Amino acid sequence: MRDHVIVKNERRALVAYSTNTQPIAGPEFGRFLRGAEAALDWATGATATAPVGPGTGPADAALIAAEIELCDVLLAGTASALTTVRNDPHYVNGVEHALRWLLELEAEPPVPLTEDTAPVAVPAA
Repeated sequence: MRDHVIVKNERRALVAYSTNTQPIAGPEFGRFLRGAEAALDWATGATATAPVGPGTGPADAALIAAEIELCDVLLAGTASALTTVRNDPHYVNGVEHALRWLLELEAEPPVPLTEDTAPVAVPAA
């Protein structure tokens, strides 16, 4: 799993990127960003509710992998809808991408780090 400081910096980058690009990029990309934010919030313990699945509690590698599998099922269209927001394909794609990045299954983070979102030291939680 990625280092806590890197994850916190990516979370900050998501917020900055969302603020700066959402009006230009459109609502679909905004939903992708919200999904990625929800995934990182859950993975870092900022929230106890899984972003897509019905689970609650601290995210560990096994729960994160299960959440990724659920995203795959939802994106493939082989599961019944959970809720309107949680089943939005753009939101679910954002969740899946962020969690795959977190587990180092994806090289690219959900949003690129820019000069405005360059890594900064974050105290350990």
